[in-house]
Amino acid sequence: MKTNKTQQLKFSINHWSHLYSLQTAISHLKQLSGRKLSVNGRLQRQDFLDNIDTNICIEFLQSDCVPDYARLDSGEYILGSITKTEQNLASTISVDRTVFEELRKNLMEYADIDGIHIVVTLEVLSESDIWKDNEQLNIIQLDYAMKGD
Repeated sequence: MKTNKTQQLKFSINHWSHLYSLQTAISHLKQLSGRKLSVNGRLQRQDFLDNIDTNICIEFLQSDCVPDYARLDSGEYILGSITKTEQNLASTISVDRTVFEELRKNLMEYADIDGIHIVVTLEVLSESDIWKDNEQLNIIQLDYAMKGD
């Protein structure tokens, strides 16, 4: 039986934006509501990234219904995938309206308070100890916590 090897990456959100695009809403009427939330950060001194500082951007798309997440044999959900290109990581994750609104509310409430940092912990599946360029990995965990100075 093959066991899945995971890698954990942590970063602080240093920028986020909330966008509602009518153009997107119209063009994706059947699958997406057009709502998008992006978080950006920088991963520093991570062994899995060969200790090269790497930018990260995760876009959350609000879905009109609960996405049908694939599952691993272990029962864990695959939340989405993330791709490494040069020194950048990028992912788009669909979430239902409730999850999207909770995330947006927390970012708006805590992001602008002095001394509070939002720290994201991302866990990905990988067979390797170093993330190769142009490699796409599955995300199995994404946690965020508010930390004080």
